[in-house]
Amino acid sequence: MRIGEIAIVGANAEEERAFVRSIADTVDVQNERLTFGQYHINDQLLLHLYGISLHEDEDAISWDLISAKLLGFVVLFRWGDVESFRRCQKLVDTLINRYDAVVVVAGHTEGRIPPLPAAFDLGIPIDKHGSFIFCNVHDPDSVRKVLIALVDLILDQIS
Repeated sequence: MRIGEIAIVGANAEEERAFVRSIADTVDVQNERLTFGQYHINDQLLLHLYGISLHEDEDAISWDLISAKLLGFVVLFRWGDVESFRRCQKLVDTLINRYDAVVVVAGHTEGRIPPLPAAFDLGIPIDKHGSFIFCNVHDPDSVRKVLIALVDLILDQIS
């Protein structure tokens, strides 16, 4: 069996936990900074999902070590939350430009998608290595769509 590793990163620990719990078959580790779960795709592929919560010391995380072994990143932010969005912008820029990582940015919203806040005008620095999608971290179907978007990007990179 092959194992693929994906990091789910964001500024709100509860959202990363909910994302992993929504789809994982098992959640093996859960603490203040990390949620680890496993999701069996089929007999040949198992995904390890690492929900990593960013705190004020996010620059202390060794992204160079982490990004080298991961298939890609899901960067979560709460849609409409400017602070969450700004932290997401900074992280996505770092992951794509410094580490050449594959990134799906997911705007978490639990209901109707609210209008675009003015602070979002500058956008998120994604290119061919990334994409944007809306999701509800409490809905397994929505979370699955985010993972499919990430896998599609990975496949596009290798073909």
